[in-house]
Amino acid sequence: MKEIPLWYYLLRELAIIIFKGLFDIKIEGRENIPLKGGAVLASNHLSYLDPIVIGLLAPRKINFMAKRELFENFLFGYFISKLGAFPVRRERLDRKTYRKALGLLKEGKILVLFPEGTRSRKRNLGSLREGTARIAVRTKVPLIPVIIRGTDKALPRGKKLIRLAKIKVRIGKPLESEPLYEGRDIKREVQRVHQKLEKSMKTLVERP
Repeated sequence: MKEIPLWYYLLRELAIIIFKGLFDIKIEGRENIPLKGGAVLASNHLSYLDPIVIGLLAPRKINFMAKRELFENFLFGYFISKLGAFPVRRERLDRKTYRKALGLLKEGKILVLFPEGTRSRKRNLGSLREGTARIAVRTKVPLIPVIIRGTDKALPRGKKLIRLAKIKVRIGKPLESEPLYEGRDIKREVQRVHQKLEKSMKTLVERP
């Protein structure tokens, strides 16, 4: 696809081979990710491996927010930015990053967001922030829930060495926001979509 540079395609194919070999990765629901057009993937967050895993879900370039500290090392920051990452300040509202996210979606690209805000210390789903639903509503793109299992065992929090573990990904049905018309209460629509996202992600977590 035109969206993917050759080098990105080759790295993705290599990563697929590695993750199948080391982690026996299983992915359910690939068909729920559109092959074109903007979309938000809302995923739980267990490990630094999660962005790589999400990059394997669709034959499209994946864009995602990453904490600003990861860009302090010039070479590493340059590398992950080429892979689709852009920095975010987590300690306060980052309007520049917010506008960047909206712009990518309006251009028909895929954006990954972690509604929990940071890596979870438990396997259970943490509290979700409304910002993910707000971005999806503002741009009128599908919001797709994703649940990852096993990355916390493959690369636990605070560890640097990768371990052998099975990884499984479940991709839920896209959640559509209702068309907004003049005078509509956008705050109420954001809350409605946020509640749908919470319910969908919890259902994916609890599925055996």
